[in-house]
Amino acid sequence: MITYQYPIITILGDNNVGKSSLYNILIKKYDSLVNKIPNFTIDKKYGKANIKNIQYICVDTISYNKIQENNFLLKKEIVSLIKESNLILLLIRGNKLNILDYLIIDYIRKYNKKVIIILNTTKKIFLDNEFYSLGFEFYQINIKNYNNIIKLKKILYKHIKKISDNDQNNTNFLYKKIYVKNKNNIKIAIIGMPNVGKSTLVNKFINEKRMIVNDTPGTTRESIYIPLNIFNSLKKNIVLIDTAGIKKKTKIKNKVEKFSILESYKTIYKSDIVLYIINGEKKFFCKKDIQLIRYIISKKKNMIFIINKADLLTKKNISFLKKEIKIKFNFFPVIAISAKFILNLNSILKLVCKIYNMSIKKYRTSQLMKILNLATNLVLPPLYNGKRIKLKYIHQVQNNPLLFKIYGNQLKKLNLNYKRYLLKFIYNKLQCFGNIINIKFQENKNPYN
Repeated sequence: MITYQYPIITILGDNNVGKSSLYNILIKKYDSLVNKIPNFTIDKKYGKANIKNIQYICVDTISYNKIQENNFLLKKEIVSLIKESNLILLLIRGNKLNILDYLIIDYIRKYNKKVIIILNTTKKIFLDNEFYSLGFEFYQINIKNYNNIIKLKKILYKHIKKISDNDQNNTNFLYKKIYVKNKNNIKIAIIGMPNVGKSTLVNKFINEKRMIVNDTPGTTRESIYIPLNIFNSLKKNIVLIDTAGIKKKTKIKNKVEKFSILESYKTIYKSDIVLYIINGEKKFFCKKDIQLIRYIISKKKNMIFIINKADLLTKKNISFLKKEIKIKFNFFPVIAISAKFILNLNSILKLVCKIYNMSIKKYRTSQLMKILNLATNLVLPPLYNGKRIKLKYIHQVQNNPLLFKIYGNQLKKLNLNYKRYLLKFIYNKLQCFGNIINIKFQENKNPYN
């Protein structure tokens, strides 16, 4: 795997000071959700940015205000962010530092990191002597003002160029943490109800505590794209997308949850394959799961069912759950895993590669014709007005998702049961489970009309 070294610019700040807004400005994309909801950003985001052709990594981070609640995980995350940074932008709203700002400044001093304080304000303000006494560079920058952003980029350029020139052998950052949009990427959305183990699964795949994991439902709020840089038979980059748990509308308590769930639905649309995670500990398949799976199928997404927390289940429990899933959704594979104890994770990746290969395959018309003829000979099409409906020809129209078109006479009169029979027959013969197959029926045109 090729690794790249870039300066890492980390944006730190208290609650609602504009970190995500500044991050989006610097990477020139609307990648991080921005709103006035306190503590919305929970997981860090990495984005590639550049100034005058010098590339660097920008990091959007968690608000550090919850450190005062003795949040050990948050403190550990903030310290980790400081340690991996080359330059820290400490964002302050107004002209006063609070107790937490001073605490973070102490952490920064401890690890001897370069810092620039940015006072995000719309007014020219009187600066207290405390800023001068810190010994750090500080600037009044209104991040909503275009000219102020130009000023900030000039300041950043000076520092980034110096870091690049002085630290060519820097190895504290590997490019694998950045998701770069590419048509060859296989995007795998990890979808499910709250607290089923989605973030734990991501962390185990990348062998790093990248996502914050907690027993409290709703810990993940934004969809986070994480490259899984491993060798696979497809020789393509696999990108994992961790998402917020999707719950019933009646259980959505606030705007934070509403934003998060909408983001998860968007992620389903953008993905190539969905890993649908089921909490095996509950030992049943709930109504919301079924609704959500039907939505995924309606968007024509390939899918694998994952029964998580298999370490808490007996073989009988697992067998029962698999049977329940297969009764309702027969065409999708089911794997029982334990994300916590890294049980069966390799099976998921093998299956992902297999399903993706099937989805992009081009089937020969001769092969499809043999399957169609076999199906119609085993179970004859129904009669209409005393005449047998004829299915004459089949060919593949597209892949990913797979679409086949069948031509014949009186196909509009073909009943739903026979269409289902054909679909199941084609699935079984092509062995393309996990994929969505669509069949279109088209009437042969009469040339004498």
